Amino acid sequence: MIEVMKKYPVIIVACILWIILGSAPIVFSSPPLPTFDFFGGHPLCQLAGKALLVGLLAAVTSFIWRFDPEPFKTKVARYFGFALVTALLADHHYHAVDFYHMDWQIHQFGGILMHTWPPPDIYRFLPEGTLWWMTLGNGDLVFSYLAYRYFFTFLLCLSIYRLARCYLPAPTSIFVVFVYGAFYPLSTRYNSGNLLDPMSHLVMLTAFYYCRQRQFWSFFWLFVLGVFIKETMLLLAPCYYLMNLETASLREKRTWQQFILLGATGMAVFFACRLPFNFNYNTSTLNNTPESMIYANLGCARAQMTSLVPVFERYLHPFLFLLMWLPLLVWQRRRQPASLFWTALYFTTTLYFTNLFFGWNYESRNFVPGLILLVICTLFILTDWVNETAESAA
Repeated sequence: MIEVMKKYPVIIVACILWIILGSAPIVFSSPPLPTFDFFGGHPLCQLAGKALLVGLLAAVTSFIWRFDPEPFKTKVARYFGFALVTALLADHHYHAVDFYHMDWQIHQFGGILMHTWPPPDIYRFLPEGTLWWMTLGNGDLVFSYLAYRYFFTFLLCLSIYRLARCYLPAPTSIFVVFVYGAFYPLSTRYNSGNLLDPMSHLVMLTAFYYCRQRQFWSFFWLFVLGVFIKETMLLLAPCYYLMNLETASLREKRTWQQFILLGATGMAVFFACRLPFNFNYNTSTLNNTPESMIYANLGCARAQMTSLVPVFERYLHPFLFLLMWLPLLVWQRRRQPASLFWTALYFTTTLYFTNLFFGWNYESRNFVPGLILLVICTLFILTDWVNETAESAA
């Protein structure tokens, strides 16, 4: 079993199966709730189906637990703590977002499955395909949706911690998760409950981790999976080189082969998710907008897009999530590993500008992966600074 797992890493198999199963309900235009009537007439079967779903999610968590290298007592405290943090975040999301927008969420779920929802969410169908399978065994969309959000948010907390541990000690890495929790209410302030965020952020940050571990094929399949979820994943293509600056070189043939493979595969998946849905290479079919969003985000009078959200918040959110961290990073860049500094600088800059052109800047949920990288950089600098001061004092 161990030899098989070395030859075919679990993460690669999981990505491939996830893509196949998650895409299947969309490809076949499966009815949104095919078992709703059955379970509606058999409440005991529905209860058993809900228990089965919870059991399966617990089994996946247990499997992840087995591969966590930290001591047992440390893991117990951390998993329990992250479960509590996730419960608080899920509760906030339910009362601040889901309570008011559940009807819209259900409508979107059905629209994406039946190919009637407008861009860009019709192209980002893997979360809906995943939720379809979770709902199949119990027929209760609301229950499955809440289980989906809790499960992927919990895994996201684990992923944030694991990435932070590549650079920081355990207590500081846990603090990074708490910073994410502190920014969470603001990131969901102008959200209608889109399924994308916890899954997309989880895959992105997990890809960064495998990138740092120099496991190219694990990173590659996470990259492919991420493009199926949301096109923002394309920004990670150069990161396998940037996060390994200490050992990689642009002069190496292998580096350029990896660049070309990631770029070509990413664009192939990008168009494969769009061309079947009348994609015409313009902002209307790309993003369901008549023009670039830059004019609206900057508050220009000529903007064709309007919003009730004040222009001030279109500047405030990217400042709090991304821009305010950059001066310290640039000033103290020599205190950080070059790979971490350049990856954070590249990713947060491209993340900001792509959102500036294609999304509302007050939707700061889009900035969360960049925020995590920036917080890791900041804490790395502060930790090094404190250690240096302590050594000088001694």
